[in-house]
Amino acid sequence: MPFTGEIAELTIGQLGLTGTKNPATVNVQSLLRAQNLSYSEGTLQKEPGTVKYNSSAISGTPSILGGHDWHPSDGTQRMVVMTSDGDLLRDDGAGTFGTTLASSLTATPDVVPQFVEGGKEAAANNRKLFVFTGLNAVQVVDGDGATSAAISTPPDDWTGENQPRVGEIHEGRLWGAGNTNDPHRLYYSTTTDHEDLKGTGSGTIAIYPGEGLGIVGVYAFRSGLAVFKHPRGIYFVDTSDPTVTNWKVQRITNQIGTAWVGTSTVVENDVYFVDIAGNIRTLQTTDEFGDVSSTSVSDIQDMDPFIRNNLSFASVRKWQMVYYTTKREVHIGCTGIGATTNNARLVVDLNRRELPRFRFSQFDTPVSLWTRMVLEVPELTGGDDAGFVRRMDQETRSHDGAGIASVFQSPHWDLAHIDPQLGILRKNGAFLEVVLEPKGNWNMSVDVLWDGETHETIQFNMGTTGASLGSFVLGTNRLAEEGLVNRKRRITGGGRRFGLAGSNSGDGQDFSVGRFYLHFHRGDEAIR
Repeated sequence: MPFTGEIAELTIGQLGLTGTKNPATVNVQSLLRAQNLSYSEGTLQKEPGTVKYNSSAISGTPSILGGHDWHPSDGTQRMVVMTSDGDLLRDDGAGTFGTTLASSLTATPDVVPQFVEGGKEAAANNRKLFVFTGLNAVQVVDGDGATSAAISTPPDDWTGENQPRVGEIHEGRLWGAGNTNDPHRLYYSTTTDHEDLKGTGSGTIAIYPGEGLGIVGVYAFRSGLAVFKHPRGIYFVDTSDPTVTNWKVQRITNQIGTAWVGTSTVVENDVYFVDIAGNIRTLQTTDEFGDVSSTSVSDIQDMDPFIRNNLSFASVRKWQMVYYTTKREVHIGCTGIGATTNNARLVVDLNRRELPRFRFSQFDTPVSLWTRMVLEVPELTGGDDAGFVRRMDQETRSHDGAGIASVFQSPHWDLAHIDPQLGILRKNGAFLEVVLEPKGNWNMSVDVLWDGETHETIQFNMGTTGASLGSFVLGTNRLAEEGLVNRKRRITGGGRRFGLAGSNSGDGQDFSVGRFYLHFHRGDEAIR
């Protein structure tokens, strides 16, 4: 017998995670939970997992404070990491990190090393990798050298532990800033030698020394340099004039800045950053409005309460932000409440540029984050607190051999967005139907919620995977289901507001959900 009630189409997760505490303001396409989730393929899926790059931990099991994908010459690829033991190590592809570039460097838990590629001032010169730490002389890896050395001709100010925290290559020069004995000053090298910051053609620029506590970010931006201070102050150094004496410093704002060294990153033609209040902002928006009244990226989904309630700002100096170009996502390695090391990632999906979507991950330990080229494609890479570098975003859907617990939760729909009268009526459930992409012979659990309470839990099989038509071998292959399929399960109960929460934690298991349909009958206006 055909169903005689009504069917409500429920498009889920199109706006990503929201942090609002007011259920009346939650958009019907937002999510109340988006943990270990991915939006990258247009559906709700379990977030990919990790695999260890080095099969054995680095000696001493240190934290990996930072890393860089280093290409000293065409066709040569290395990985350089800095550890909490004060070692600068290089791996040649074997996953052993067998080359010690430097040892006995000063490394505190909140050191976020900055890697800057330079050199090649002339065609015959080597490429060079500069490593800024704020406590050690800037280390220089010359080409594919097996050791690093202190920068050859630093400014007189860079002495002892008064060293620059950040650096950048701009206008053919190496720039550095953030040394504690003059934290408001930019230093720049000659154009003929990036290690020479004292010779003719080098110099310094004071950046509003009476504002903020010091420079913690420098980025080539448009025709100059964007300079970020902690805890407030953003400036632009216009270097477009060929005459150095005509360079100008302009204040963008003295109301907001970035939280620390690792809490900003270049994103295409913009810079994303976290301010000291936990707002995620962009430089272009701040440049346009010039003060705290500018709308932050996190405002769009009311994420600011979520950030403040779930992340520990006591350890914000350890946070690290990276742009993952392959999936157009900003990943922020951060500390959850009660943690002292980065044990979570807040992710901003930018595939809908006008509508950034948030999600929250908490199954790995992203002490540091960077990207590494694999088959000419950037791959998200991280360092943990136990001596391992990890290849992230892996189809294994597991972490250290354990399944990833992925959860999404819908708003509490009263269905008034479909018919205003439904907002005041009781809905009596009959069936819940899901549109999914088959992923394997396992289940996704769905909690059915009426008026905020879990009424029952039902199971949706994620289909079978096998050979498609055209590649099927009789007696060998199992025929796979094609494209999207619909699955329907009977439900009971009712209420004014309906919600659902989907989950799966199986090792190597995935789900891919497009939308749901609620089959229901209208009830009365009585409150039950």
